[in-house]
Amino acid sequence: MRYALVLLLLLLSPAPAKADIGGFTLTARAAPVSVLLHTDLIPVPAEPQGEAHLSYTQTELGSGPIGRSVASSLWPGAAVGTGLPQLLGFAYPVQANAAHPGGPADQSQPGMKATAGAAKAESYAGAKQEVPFLLTADGLSSSSVSSAGASEARSAAVTSAQTISLLAGLVVLSGVKFESVAVSDGSKGSGTSTFSIAEFTVLGQKFPVKAPDAPPDGLLKALEPLGITLTWPTAATKLEGTAATSSSRGLTLTVDVLALRTRLGLGGILDGLLAPLLPKELVPLLNPLRKMVVVVGDTEAVANASASTSPAPPDAPAPIVPVVPPAADTAPPPALGAPPVAGVTPPKTVTPVASARTKPRSLLDFPGVPALLVLTGLGVAAAGAFGMKSFGTFLLGGGPCPSGHPTGVPDLRNG
Repeated sequence: MRYALVLLLLLLSPAPAKADIGGFTLTARAAPVSVLLHTDLIPVPAEPQGEAHLSYTQTELGSGPIGRSVASSLWPGAAVGTGLPQLLGFAYPVQANAAHPGGPADQSQPGMKATAGAAKAESYAGAKQEVPFLLTADGLSSSSVSSAGASEARSAAVTSAQTISLLAGLVVLSGVKFESVAVSDGSKGSGTSTFSIAEFTVLGQKFPVKAPDAPPDGLLKALEPLGITLTWPTAATKLEGTAATSSSRGLTLTVDVLALRTRLGLGGILDGLLAPLLPKELVPLLNPLRKMVVVVGDTEAVANASASTSPAPPDAPAPIVPVVPPAADTAPPPALGAPPVAGVTPPKTVTPVASARTKPRSLLDFPGVPALLVLTGLGVAAAGAFGMKSFGTFLLGGGPCPSGHPTGVPDLRNG
């Protein structure tokens, strides 16, 4: 019976209501494949000298509201993608852009779509990608979404690919998916980040991925003769107060291009046969790349929100007290917080005095003297008077005279 009563009380108790969110900041970014190029042909004092992100998407949403989304099937990085209008006077063409409130609210191009509003920003990119002799990707897509509701703010970034073929099919990845989600409700942050890869194929040999946290046995050894090193992806969620950051750092394949062409037997052909036929200035073109880094599946989602600080509904209004205007010959008191005026003495603070009219007192209610003490004094006085009378009677003739004369005090008025 006791347990049934506790269960009934739990069922009848109202669920805790979620507080509305106030300000928020959301970002999401997804790139299924990124290619970073290291070369000596471009005189740029930074590494890498070139970058390309395939099927790239990004969204931003903040209180204001301000929203922005970008989708690009071939994104050259922020320096080129957003810097061309300042440098050359025109925007990078291979992208779809949306912004709020400036607009456009949505924009589409083949394989790219971006939308932005006051409560949601979304972008999508997906198309077959092919870079001859380097990379071919089928079923490549990514999406980034940032949205804010009444009780939570959320960002999500997802990438996927059916197959990714590197170096003319020497290395093939299949069944790739990365996802990162971050949520904030104004009081705490939460999120998840996951990834999965179904299978690797190296020089025709298949390596199924059985455990998501480690590469298959023998995969690293199979990549070594090709001059390729592999770094396994990681996924993590960082929580800090009301903010959450979920990210997955993708699978990284680092290709030593010079070592690869030597192992494939291309070094002798290029350096021994073609180099002597070319002018000295064109010889570096035979070795355009030193290193190529391919990152598969890179996602990040960030969410941060604060609780709403809207004031509570006001209580019933206080009664209006009529203001009595001062007499004509009386100077008005200075306003609260106003500086004193020369020659005018500010009014003194008057302590309110209790009304002189009080309830009627009883006969025994003497101011400052307890009634019991008064009654005790009256009793002692009566007893003393009675004792003095009895003692005087005893001294002055309390008994009869033997001679028959009258007793007591003689009446001196009769002479």
